[in-house]
Amino acid sequence: MQNPFATLEDWLRRIEANQNELLQRLNAPAAAGPEVGGIELACEVLRLSKPRIYTLVSERAIPHMKRGGRLTFSRAELLSYLQAGSRKGATTNGLTNGR
Repeated sequence: MQNPFATLEDWLRRIEANQNELLQRLNAPAAAGPEVGGIELACEVLRLSKPRIYTLVSERAIPHMKRGGRLTFSRAELLSYLQAGSRKGATTNGLTNGR
């Protein structure tokens, strides 16, 4: 007679294997996504709306490229822009904290 729990044990092994695979995927470093992209990339990285991105582009306040009427953005440049805007340790005219 076949063990009635064999099927159950088999299912539990499969569930455990799937769980381990999911945990490995969750703990793996996330893919950075495309290095160069359009307005959607800028919205994702800067967490701003499309109209705000367009305003910043027209003011030449954020790094961008324009080729053939299309705006493109570099993820690395946008991240550098964010990092440069960090107020942590920022100095103004050689004085700390704008004093």
